[in-house]
Amino acid sequence: MSISRRQAIQIGGVGAIGAFGLAVPLTSVNAKSASLLDPGNMPKHYQRTLPVPAELTPTGTTVDADGHTRRHYHIEQKLGWANIVPGLSTPILGYNGTFPGPTIKVNQGERITLVMDNVLPLFHPQRGYRLDTSTHLHGSASLPQFDGYANDLTGHGFRKDYEYPNFQPARTLWYHDHAAHNTAPNVYSGLAGQYHLHDDVERNLLPQGRFDVPLTVSDAMFARDGSLGYNANSSSGLWGDVILVNGAPWPVMKVQRRIYRFRILNASIARSYRFSLSTGDPVTMVATDGGLMPAAQQVTSWRHSSAERYEILIDFSKYPAGKRVELRNLSNDNNVDYDNTSKVMAFDVSDEAIDTSGPAARVMPTLLTSSTTMSLTLSQSVKTRRMRVKRDNDIWTIGGMTWDDVVKSGFRKVLADPDLDDVETWEIENSSGGWFHPVHIHLVDFQILSRNGKPPFAYERGPKDVVYVGEDETVRLLMKFEHHRGRYMVHCHNLVHEDHAMMSQFSVGVDTNDPDPNDPIEAVRPHPIQPAPGDGSPGTAQPTEVPAPVTSAPAPTPADEPPAPQGDVLTIATARHRLNKDMTFTGTSKPTGTLPAGSAWVTIYDVSPGRAARRLGAPAISALGNWSLKIKPGPVQQVTSVMAESTRGGTATRQVDTR
Repeated sequence: MSISRRQAIQIGGVGAIGAFGLAVPLTSVNAKSASLLDPGNMPKHYQRTLPVPAELTPTGTTVDADGHTRRHYHIEQKLGWANIVPGLSTPILGYNGTFPGPTIKVNQGERITLVMDNVLPLFHPQRGYRLDTSTHLHGSASLPQFDGYANDLTGHGFRKDYEYPNFQPARTLWYHDHAAHNTAPNVYSGLAGQYHLHDDVERNLLPQGRFDVPLTVSDAMFARDGSLGYNANSSSGLWGDVILVNGAPWPVMKVQRRIYRFRILNASIARSYRFSLSTGDPVTMVATDGGLMPAAQQVTSWRHSSAERYEILIDFSKYPAGKRVELRNLSNDNNVDYDNTSKVMAFDVSDEAIDTSGPAARVMPTLLTSSTTMSLTLSQSVKTRRMRVKRDNDIWTIGGMTWDDVVKSGFRKVLADPDLDDVETWEIENSSGGWFHPVHIHLVDFQILSRNGKPPFAYERGPKDVVYVGEDETVRLLMKFEHHRGRYMVHCHNLVHEDHAMMSQFSVGVDTNDPDPNDPIEAVRPHPIQPAPGDGSPGTAQPTEVPAPVTSAPAPTPADEPPAPQGDVLTIATARHRLNKDMTFTGTSKPTGTLPAGSAWVTIYDVSPGRAARRLGAPAISALGNWSLKIKPGPVQQVTSVMAESTRGGTATRQVDTR
């Protein structure tokens, strides 16, 4: 079906497809756009320089008792403002207030501790749910208590110390939110960033430094004021009409006439891509989710589902200076495509002096390296497990289970229970028609043995942790359950499916009825942020609104310039609630700095002692900086204390007058 933007607006939803829902599978759905932006605010392709996220600097280095180096990092999850839509600012939830988050780069064998602070608003500013988080380092063989288990939640004002071992071969990982039932909107709102693990083999084979470029690809739709629109399409997925690379819409990058390495992460919460070059030339695939492939593969296009990472080499020496090479999206079945979702980004070949330092500047590598995963043989497998991914009565299931089943069992129910170091074959069948499912198995790397009885695609012939299970496809996987004992998740990485509740767990070498020293929820608990007095760290001050970083970008034009960093002096002047009577609040918001474009508002929460916090309302802030909220009738429970948070970053609390 084809739906115009005007029809979508008349129906009243953000997103053309949401008005109709997707209770049945998609076939081929095309529409002009999903965003409700004025035409003058709609981003144009190839106007922005590709931003490169900053590298996260460690706060210190220590040596563990066994002699291993440990680097220490600190990140705040907080509200930020991104410069995506011309003339408007987009509120995001970001690691250090940016999207993507800063890139973490470590060497094999360097352990790290990452202190992750949750200083996000108590509730999501647009969607209203509690902003509890759980951070998953996707691709890391972490202990269960550091793996970002869905119900291992860090609440507002708390922090968790994550430990990562980094003993695996070099690879592209990424860190993202994994909170139960809210992973999709949290990641979509900005909680994602790349993490690069290096080793000597990879450093000697592939381009490094400025020629080793992260590309985090995602899609989004926008409301008229520039904020992110959200439409889960009857829990089927979200497909935006604006393609972002490193947080910028359809950017362009200048390149020298030499070989570049690109680490492509699909951070879209539902959309898959089929990437290709506009020239029709092949790219050289050198690494998959779990690192280097045994041998490089030449491919002209490849399917790329949510959470998969592919590392490709492109040789720009074959093109003359001035040539533009586009990275395009040919798409796949059961996406929702719009006028410009076939475009991703562009490379402009420059005539600048060519830097040929480092490996693979001029000559493509062919043989790469072996790995434990790709050396496994079917004869080593001790068990074959078969499971289906499908939708049962509007509930997404994997192996006949949902995450709700796991929770109701007291987190004891498992989909599989291999022993430590067992090798198993998993057969995953998608025969329900319609939807594709990217299936992610935590802890392990696996080898794809076959797809519908045929060999895997050339670009899949490397260690993987996500497998694209397409419509009417059955894939066979071979994996070794090594490294750690404990419970780990397996789920669909269409994050809308995961949230509704296409996720289960498996146990490695443990009986889930026995005490577990590596319990993913209880072994290492989050703890309150304890700042030094007056140091301005989280716990004493609320998030500051900052623009997303852009590296090597030209100075923005005034229309595109993001708001200057600012604070907000927020007050609650009056707060009154007499039981069974009206409730009233008034106050002021006085920002220190330039106001961001678009509206601003205050969200009021009931934080009365002895019960869970709850949202009471969100009044707009007037042009004079005043706000008020009246609730008639008031809650049936007496409210004795309230907290206010503004979208400008301010916070205030007040006891309620109950007389």
